[in-house]
Amino acid sequence: MKHMTETVSSVLGTPEEWTNPLRDPRDLRLPRIAGPCSIVIFGVTGDLSRKKLLPAIYDLANRGLLPPSFGLTGFARRDWTEDYFKDFVKENVQAHCRTPFKEATWKQLADGIRFVQGTFDDPKAFERLSNTVAELDRDRGTRGNHAFYMSVPPRAFPQVSRQLADCGLAKSDKGAWRRVIIEKPFGHDLASAKELDRVVSEVFDPSSVFRIDHYLGKETVQNILALRFANAMYEPIWNNNYVDHVQITHAEDIGVAGRAGYYDGIGAARDIIQNHLLQLMALTAMEEPVSFSAADLTAEKTKVLSAVHLPKDLAAHTARGQYAAGWQGSHEVVGYLDEKGIDPASTTETYAAIRLDVDTRRWAGVPFYLRTGKRLGKRVTEIAVVFKPAVRIDRDEGTRQERDRHSRATRRGRDHAFRREGAGWHIHGSTRRIDGFRLWPFVHRIVARSVRTLDS
Repeated sequence: MKHMTETVSSVLGTPEEWTNPLRDPRDLRLPRIAGPCSIVIFGVTGDLSRKKLLPAIYDLANRGLLPPSFGLTGFARRDWTEDYFKDFVKENVQAHCRTPFKEATWKQLADGIRFVQGTFDDPKAFERLSNTVAELDRDRGTRGNHAFYMSVPPRAFPQVSRQLADCGLAKSDKGAWRRVIIEKPFGHDLASAKELDRVVSEVFDPSSVFRIDHYLGKETVQNILALRFANAMYEPIWNNNYVDHVQITHAEDIGVAGRAGYYDGIGAARDIIQNHLLQLMALTAMEEPVSFSAADLTAEKTKVLSAVHLPKDLAAHTARGQYAAGWQGSHEVVGYLDEKGIDPASTTETYAAIRLDVDTRRWAGVPFYLRTGKRLGKRVTEIAVVFKPAVRIDRDEGTRQERDRHSRATRRGRDHAFRREGAGWHIHGSTRRIDGFRLWPFVHRIVARSVRTLDS
């Protein structure tokens, strides 16, 4: 046996030197199965967990992408038994999973399911959680690899992080890892976001913190990159010479749907606009990155967002509102203030819209309209790039009149771009459009000199 081991080592090299070619991350023929690990979900009884997280975990297991020893621990304040929690998970998995439900897959997953009852301010509850995680390491072979998913209101992030640090779950032994996944929104303003980032970074290593926007994982969102940069036909017209404005809409036909505790006090603007829609706007407006790595994509999106400015008159270019009682399809629905768990005096908006401008060479003068709302006519997420109307050149009288009208409008725009001063013509304003072309400040003098020469 010793001779055989030495022979194999001489052929393959030491474990540090040898790599399995079948596990090459560039090889997409084989699924990349996760190693031994578990996940702890805080707020496991919430809407996000029931409809998204738990079914997604089952789908991964059903596709063979989770290890057989995978563990799932739910943390909530409800006084449930472990068996009751398993029934709860099974019910929501069957209702929302995207792959066929298989009893064999469920039994394998259910063996690793645990439940810890407690509140975020109870140190004893986190001690029980620590013991449960240690039990999974011992009985299921998770090897100290644990992820903590905070499906809770943002105000609870610091408290949960500190409790994890106090009970020793935030740090891992050598060779194991810890991950913390934090959903948006992250704070309620810049100051609170920085403070929250400071607290989380003190507890967890920054490389172990995943501040996610689940919207970016949608296939339709990722396809924007292919539409933008894999189709060269769009590049010549993807600018302010041809685009009139851009509308980015996220509409829902449902109400708060039992998420009153999360939604009230956050609202549509913080929940959707500052996260989802700003990301969609950045993907639409950004320049082509050097590569599609995370760092290069972030660099290009940062350039776009740094060039965004708010309109001077916010009252004229923003809108907020709440849905009232009425009919949604064929069903009568209550208003926002009458929803269960909503404060009758709440001023939280369920509809929000804003106009933004991007001060870049490509997009100067093109308004971006971002809007979102609940209880609207239909459920849709779309980016509408509206191009300027083209002038048809036909022989009929109506079209000829339209062409003449457009020509007069062009001349008026040209005349307004200049004003007479003294002996010559001078260009005024930061940017002006002359016969359909946009002139930027650094060429103003050149154009002005040319006009003076012609004028003289």
